[in-house]
Amino acid sequence: MSADDEALAGAETDDAAAGSQADGATPIADPMHTARAAEADVIVLESFAARAGVLSKVCLAAGALALVVVLVAFTGRVDTGVVLYVAPMGALHVWLGVMLGRAAPALSDVAQSRGSSRASLAAAVRALHSAFGVQLIAVGFLVFLMAVALLVAATFQRVTEI
Repeated sequence: MSADDEALAGAETDDAAAGSQADGATPIADPMHTARAAEADVIVLESFAARAGVLSKVCLAAGALALVVVLVAFTGRVDTGVVLYVAPMGALHVWLGVMLGRAAPALSDVAQSRGSSRASLAAAVRALHSAFGVQLIAVGFLVFLMAVALLVAATFQRVTEI
């Protein structure tokens, strides 16, 4: 084998080793694709913040409406059983509205900083964590009230049958 053949065989071996290392390496991200994806993420985050703000206002309106129903109940025009459901759910809606009202600006701050501010991101996540906690309490309370209503209905049905 000539010196040129040995050099060529050595180069092929080096290329094969380099190719196997390159297969496991992380590809370099295309900056244009990354910028478009980041801009799309910002748009989605801004939309999410806007929806959180709208939902906050709707929850506050639902809480205010529940307060009106409770006030009307004092006049005797609404059944007191309805008040037992509406009053706590209205209070939970107001609480959720306040929590979402705090989360919306925090999410907007994250979108404006393009996700680079860890403090803004942490504040947004904490605010959403609180809002989801209130939502969990509200749904749990609603399930509890429905279970009690079904139990009471079943009990009264049996009493009337006897």
